[in-house]
Amino acid sequence: MNSFLILLRRPGPRWFCALFVACLLGCSPELPPQAQNGTITPTVFNTQSPAPHAPPNHGFTALVAFGDSLSDMGTYTVLAERTYGLGTSFNIPFTGLPYPAGGQFTVNGAATGNWVGDLAQRLNLDITPNLVGYGGAPGSRYLTPKGGFSRTPVFCPFGFQTERHPAFCLDFAEGGAMVSDPMGIDHDQGALTLPLTQQVSQYLHQFHRFRPDQLVTVFGGNNDVLSAFTQFLVNITESVQQRVARAKQNDPTMGPVRQQEVATQALGQEYQTALVHAQHQIDQAADDLARLTLRIIEHGARYVLVYTLPDSAETPFGRGLPYTLRDFPQPPPVGYVCHASETLAPCSLLSLLVNRFNQRLLDNLQGKPVKIFDSHQLFKELVAHPEAYGFTHATVPWCSPKVPSSLLCNLDTPNKTAGATVQDLSSWLFADDIHPTPAGYQALADQTWSELERFGWIVNPPQHGGQDQGR
Repeated sequence: MNSFLILLRRPGPRWFCALFVACLLGCSPELPPQAQNGTITPTVFNTQSPAPHAPPNHGFTALVAFGDSLSDMGTYTVLAERTYGLGTSFNIPFTGLPYPAGGQFTVNGAATGNWVGDLAQRLNLDITPNLVGYGGAPGSRYLTPKGGFSRTPVFCPFGFQTERHPAFCLDFAEGGAMVSDPMGIDHDQGALTLPLTQQVSQYLHQFHRFRPDQLVTVFGGNNDVLSAFTQFLVNITESVQQRVARAKQNDPTMGPVRQQEVATQALGQEYQTALVHAQHQIDQAADDLARLTLRIIEHGARYVLVYTLPDSAETPFGRGLPYTLRDFPQPPPVGYVCHASETLAPCSLLSLLVNRFNQRLLDNLQGKPVKIFDSHQLFKELVAHPEAYGFTHATVPWCSPKVPSSLLCNLDTPNKTAGATVQDLSSWLFADDIHPTPAGYQALADQTWSELERFGWIVNPPQHGGQDQGR
């Protein structure tokens, strides 16, 4: 997610490492019964799944996570250390993960951080990033187990991977990662962005097989959707601008009214072509993620939890998309907020692509031995009825707009203009334009726990047999 521009740039047309949250369409102004006490009625998917209905004999011995920035516990912490660490103007010592000054895509330094860590802690398990590093023009820089840095990848910097020593480095998620494309968000600027397919291959290279008593989470596709969405807007923009430019060449006296007519006509003609291309990208990503999930199962995993994508249209990013295609290419009015109910609004298209990905993924996994977690529904409720879950700020980021990404956001960088303070952090849903606060992640972890109970995969308190991740 963002000399690491992926992590340092405000979300613009190219920046979207992982999105979070849901659409308000169709929501009643009255609190639905399931939201009255801050709980979500589960959505039933894959009812014919042959996945287990009982926990492992001795409980889960490990949590293994694959995904993007929403599941990343600190892959790019070296950037935070470079920004805030010793020798900088902040001169904060780097003391390991989680690094309180930055490193996770949230408000760093709070009592809790990413949902993966929250869930692991509740399961009485340890988990750390499998790889901590950053690449770029000056060269690559990877954290080593001794606290130094290497120019070549060093896996498991906070654990070991032998029979005798348990390995806790089972969070393979990386900000900016796509499902199968290694050129993730801002990869060309230094982001590692190992795709989920490579994350799984790396796991198998290190550990050979999954164990039947591991909980494996798969949460990806966010960046594929955002990439397809961005490419759609680029294609439409270029096509319409080219058509208007050619028309002006043929008629130098053409006025703004006629230019708008040409633009509108071009939009109508080019929209469907660009949309079909975007949908093809979405279908390919969903198919790839389904195949990857089955590969995980084929290599020994029995408890696999796949997450649907939240709808980014109602994140602060989605709500502030700066123009409607209907009025394109004229600039939007001051204070314009994108409305998903407008057919030609970019946020409406974004919702369409998210929904298409989710449906394709669900269709592909129907009848397979996996369970589905509906994060789309969860964040739909969090945004529609934040007060039911303890949130009073669900549309504005907590982090200061001067901080280009929540990767570098911490307790010293609140959005004071919006009234954000450390004391009320738990009442804010979003850290930056797309990533949750620790409280937002905690809601995801809590709901995941509830779903695991509903599946019959855990007992309360959890029974566990240690953290040995031997081969």
